[in-house]
Amino acid sequence: MSEVDQLPAVKQGHWFSGGVTACLVRIVRHHTLYGTHDPDDPPELAEDKPSECYYIRYHSPGVNGSWHDGGMALSIREAMFMAERKLGPVVQWED
Repeated sequence: MSEVDQLPAVKQGHWFSGGVTACLVRIVRHHTLYGTHDPDDPPELAEDKPSECYYIRYHSPGVNGSWHDGGMALSIREAMFMAERKLGPVVQWED
């Protein structure tokens, strides 16, 4: 998802791995809802479709320059909730 990784963040902050190590988390807005591309899935799941959506991207601890996929949501509020559920209870968002 390198195209998604290049998009500007609409919301960003830090999550704390192990409760102590600050790692970046960001939410980006995109115009394409990516499908699974799995031929066994129904077309509505398998195919990409134009739609405003939000992708969650985060770094893990250590020297690592790549973003990890944290999921996709249809609203920024849902994306923030998903990030907090995935990365732990302490996500600090910047205003």
